[in-house]
Amino acid sequence: MISRAHNMGFLTTPYAFNPEEAAAMAKVGAHIIVAHMGLTTAGSFGAKTTVTLDDSAVRVQAIADAALRINPDIIVLCHGVHLFSGGLLLYIVLGTRMLFVVQII
Repeated sequence: MISRAHNMGFLTTPYAFNPEEAAAMAKVGAHIIVAHMGLTTAGSFGAKTTVTLDDSAVRVQAIADAALRINPDIIVLCHGVHLFSGGLLLYIVLGTRMLFVVQII
């Protein structure tokens, strides 16, 4: 689907939950990879577990590295609600390279 959308001239922004998915999406022409850190433990849907902040920084960088190996011009965004409270966003930004971070509500 990403390849087809890319070939039709659409901007493609698939989520990737791991480096393998990021590489696969980059190979088929994704313009932007959204490194997703999983569910939040807050709210009515709250998951029972979540990724730690330290693990998030490592996972985001691994996803970015995988995508950038395929396409050095790809943009990598990061998404995950737990990343955006207090000073946690700064922690992720300082703990990774070549990365944009956004909050998607």
